[in-house]
Amino acid sequence: KIRLIPFVKGSLSFFNNYTNLNLNNKLIVADIYEMGEENLKYAMYLFVDYFWDRIKKDRNIKKAIYLDEIWRLIGVTSNKDVASFKFGGSSVAITQDISDLFSLEEGIYGKSILNNSEIKTFFALEEENIILLSKYTNLSEKEKIEIKSLKRGECLMFVGNEHILTKIDAAEYE
Repeated sequence: KIRLIPFVKGSLSFFNNYTNLNLNNKLIVADIYEMGEENLKYAMYLFVDYFWDRIKKDRNIKKAIYLDEIWRLIGVTSNKDVASFKFGGSSVAITQDISDLFSLEEGIYGKSILNNSEIKTFFALEEENIILLSKYTNLSEKEKIEIKSLKRGECLMFVGNEHILTKIDAAEYE
């Protein structure tokens, strides 16, 4: 009961309020960027929990959750309860610094994401991130060189056991 006091009467009481989100939309965006560092992990956990409930509601309908800045959920600023959250649907984890995936609990959550991802897409990485990634994947020496020199719109995709160098050409209007 004491743990709930901040959420009911204290500094986190804004969580104890009505939402202005239309939760019946097919696309729901939860922008929690301006919540402040301390509140981010709570907000992210609440939204991910809500979205997971939506995913489980009817498993015959395909759904996905996109988690930008995934390090906030599983990085060093998170906690084990938030990081160990299980999805049960499709998810897309996005981060600009792959080392963030391995910063909590010696990287067990980042390893789990990599090991359980059917498709992994890597854009250009700095040397330190390539070294880290090669610890957890079977990057060849050639792929290490390629991933360092990728240009805009190019990526290295892991689809099953296949590693595919990909170039995405967008039309001018895209």
